[in-house]
Amino acid sequence: MMRRGRIVLLGVAVMLFAAGCNDAADKPKSDVTSTPIADITEMPAETTPEVKEEQPDILKYTEKEEVEEARDGDFVYFRSSIFYPVFEGQYADNMNRFVASVTEPFREALPEAKENAKYDYEDFVAGEFGVPIFPEEEELSVNCLWEKEPYMTLFAKGISNTGGAHPNVYCQAYVVNVTDGNRVCMEQMLEPYGVTTDMLVDYVTEKLLAEHGEDLFDYDDAGNFKTDVYRFVQENQWYFNDKGLVVFANPYEIAAYAYGMIECEISYEELEQGLKK
Repeated sequence: MMRRGRIVLLGVAVMLFAAGCNDAADKPKSDVTSTPIADITEMPAETTPEVKEEQPDILKYTEKEEVEEARDGDFVYFRSSIFYPVFEGQYADNMNRFVASVTEPFREALPEAKENAKYDYEDFVAGEFGVPIFPEEEELSVNCLWEKEPYMTLFAKGISNTGGAHPNVYCQAYVVNVTDGNRVCMEQMLEPYGVTTDMLVDYVTEKLLAEHGEDLFDYDDAGNFKTDVYRFVQENQWYFNDKGLVVFANPYEIAAYAYGMIECEISYEELEQGLKK
């Protein structure tokens, strides 16, 4: 029988810089001779060199990707990849530490995923089951989605493909304060607008039912659906971008897999109006 492991992938915009230099051209020799000391009537006044205030390095990042494959000869039966930003400049240590907290659980789970893929491949070679989908794959991508001092949104998307009808997809988002490297909670982001988490959950519940009601799973009542929306807020399934706040449900959480990720977008205007239309 096929043995599989299911892995929940967590956590939890790209610039490359290059510099060039030009060779200096040779300068022609001057025909002017130096002035004799006896001819100098005035000595130049002493000047103090201008001291420029040192500016902190701007926070920037480059992309890094780690790819690993497991093979039997030329046949690849398992592949993993991790895509994430590496920061430089001011607050880089804070952000790199946070990114590591999102990617490390994924790395720690890879040996088991690779071992399960090996078992599946051996069963396939032995004729235990039909033609599976190989290579089995585990992917995690962490992207910088939005920046507004001092905040940055990191969006983590995990994909696990173990040969089923479709890959498992799970996403989480993190709004991080770059100055200390800590995740910012929803309550803190809503406070400037005078909006509470309960107010937001009620608003998102109503809006999702109005916009996607026919697509959603059958709920006994709106209260059950509201419980799911509250869970999205608690489990990092929200983020800010240039347009406003987005609360999202992962594929298969509240609707069929074919509908993909279902999002509720709330503009800054709606937040400023206290979520009143």
